[in-house]
Amino acid sequence: MKVKKEYILLGLLIVSSIFYLVFKQTDRIHYTLPELKALKADDITRIEITRAGKTTVLFKKDKAWHISPNYWRADQTKVSEMLDKLSGLTVTDLVSESKSYDRYQLDDNNKAILKAFSGNEITRELSMGKTAPTNSHTYIRLPGDNKVYLASGDLPRLFKAPTVELRDMLVLGFASEQITSIEILRAGKSTVLTKEALPADKSQKEPAKGAVKLFTWKIEKGETVDKAIIDPFLSGLSRVYCEKYLDDGMKASLVNPAISLKLKGAKEYTLSIFEKTGEIIPAVSSGSESPFVFPGYKLDTLKKALDEIMGKQASNEKKHP
Repeated sequence: MKVKKEYILLGLLIVSSIFYLVFKQTDRIHYTLPELKALKADDITRIEITRAGKTTVLFKKDKAWHISPNYWRADQTKVSEMLDKLSGLTVTDLVSESKSYDRYQLDDNNKAILKAFSGNEITRELSMGKTAPTNSHTYIRLPGDNKVYLASGDLPRLFKAPTVELRDMLVLGFASEQITSIEILRAGKSTVLTKEALPADKSQKEPAKGAVKLFTWKIEKGETVDKAIIDPFLSGLSRVYCEKYLDDGMKASLVNPAISLKLKGAKEYTLSIFEKTGEIIPAVSSGSESPFVFPGYKLDTLKKALDEIMGKQASNEKKHP
């Protein structure tokens, strides 16, 4: 009898637990998270970011991204990350239905409205607030929905960045090995260097398979310039990133550069560096729509190389007056 009573008590306990769970479940608020329409990053052709009445537009043309209306080149790495965030966006949780948006920075003064387009069609739209305490989620709202949700990713880091921070800071870029001619103008003196192939080894009937062609650099009247000078000189100029951009209107006022370079290869590349003004070194180049600040450390290295190259020129002029 004692065993039967224990089984009965156990059965009653199980039944009461089931009833508790069933009735407890009915007290919960049930909701379904919105599922965003699938979107491929490659299908996005334009991004609009509107905040405090100002809109930044990034658009794709000829497989590259630009910033409207100045047609500035956009930083392709940052744009790629934007595309990944927009295309891979998922809603992860419901946060609030209270219509109180200030605490999430989703009020009119703080929110940013993001729109992604494929052609003329809006393929993704949302209001973006601040980053959640997790630092890997963002508070958002969706069109026609008053609820506040959590979305995947730290969106403000990318989409709330000032427009100037979205610009491509590369102002000069080329493949060093393709350059065949260098023209230098400095302090009223001009030097031209030409790349010449070294004569083949006549002892070999045929060049060895995969043999690397050897070249030398010569200034006017045939003076050779050491490869150890030219190689780092070209390498240092092959990827130049500016410290910051200057106002486009300054370009017309920048005349009489202290250093002017013209490099010829598959294309022609130019760089003009002006005397230091205050704390900045203004410059313009064929690789930039805007004037910019040339990095000081690069200028020191450049001047050292130019001293060596133009020193060769001066020495050569003494030998061959």
